[in-house]
Amino acid sequence: MRSLLLFLFFVGLSCSGFTQESKFWVFFTDKDGMEFDPYEYFDVKAIERRQNLGLSLFDVTDFPVNPNYIESVNNLVNESSHHSRWFNSLAVICTPGQIQEVEKLDCVKNIKAFPKTSMEISRYMEYNDPRSDSLIKYQTARMGRSDFQKAGIDGTGIRVAVLDAGFTDADINPSFEHLRAGNKIVDTYDFVKNETDVYHGSYHGTSVLSCITGVYLNDSGRKDTLGLATGSNFLLARTEKALMEVFSEEENWLAAVEWCDKNGADVINSSLGYTGNRYLYDDMNGENTLVSRAGNLAARKGILVVNSAGNDGAGEWNFIGAPADADSVLAVGGLYPWSGVQTSFSSVGPTFDFRTKPNVCLLYTSDAADE
Repeated sequence: MRSLLLFLFFVGLSCSGFTQESKFWVFFTDKDGMEFDPYEYFDVKAIERRQNLGLSLFDVTDFPVNPNYIESVNNLVNESSHHSRWFNSLAVICTPGQIQEVEKLDCVKNIKAFPKTSMEISRYMEYNDPRSDSLIKYQTARMGRSDFQKAGIDGTGIRVAVLDAGFTDADINPSFEHLRAGNKIVDTYDFVKNETDVYHGSYHGTSVLSCITGVYLNDSGRKDTLGLATGSNFLLARTEKALMEVFSEEENWLAAVEWCDKNGADVINSSLGYTGNRYLYDDMNGENTLVSRAGNLAARKGILVVNSAGNDGAGEWNFIGAPADADSVLAVGGLYPWSGVQTSFSSVGPTFDFRTKPNVCLLYTSDAADE
């Protein structure tokens, strides 16, 4: 059956005139013989999270992918990129003929083609509403600001990972001076360029970070908190280009979530989503996409995954996307601040299998669409 499906896929490519390189996930059969030292691999925060939750430090999903399997595939394809420990797989770029040769390897369990996508302009939205001190106070008050402050809760001891399209100028913006002074940015990684610098690409991640932990000058000229987690530590991951939606972004998201787990994230905040330019609505069942499955797996490892419902509410595709459709991912929709009704852009539910999504809705801010 697997060979027949791949054969039909290749026939379809040929009939459509598409005979060039494509991208595939190659899934391996096992991790036999692989050794794993969790104390060497994980950050101490990741160890603590597992121990506090009674989770095994030797889960097979955390064991490394067999390098011999990776080499065997690399010998047959043009290029490979990220590999996933959680799904024991490797992303490759190759021709239909090459992937047929890969399928013959004894170490290969199955192969899945990446969803095709158009190189469309990103659906990031730009907002020019003036942000006022009164609006900020109104929004954060609705979210329980005074209760947090009375209880002395500011995120201290919590490690938050933010996944976005870039964090332009967050390394120099005065709103984050408290993060720099306190060495609260633990680690950064750009999964698009495979480098550590994430302070470029888009201001969207900077805006989202400000909603979580920003400090600003209020109308009286004094410093005040915009975000309610000014005491948290942060991991910053750039996983996509702001101007284009390409299929590699899901691969980057998956690699970033594994990186977040390794580096001790307690919470993952993702303002990203993958929808109608590559999937059908019946794919939004929390199980069909690897990113949704990864979101669920991260939750089983003790991480709270918070994901925007999406910005497609006013479009032809108006439903939530992956990974917001995942059962254990907290999907967040947007509300207009003064009326409390759904913003026109915020994606709606339910999932294809009729689960209620989004899980919660918050007042939308001027800078970050869904957070």
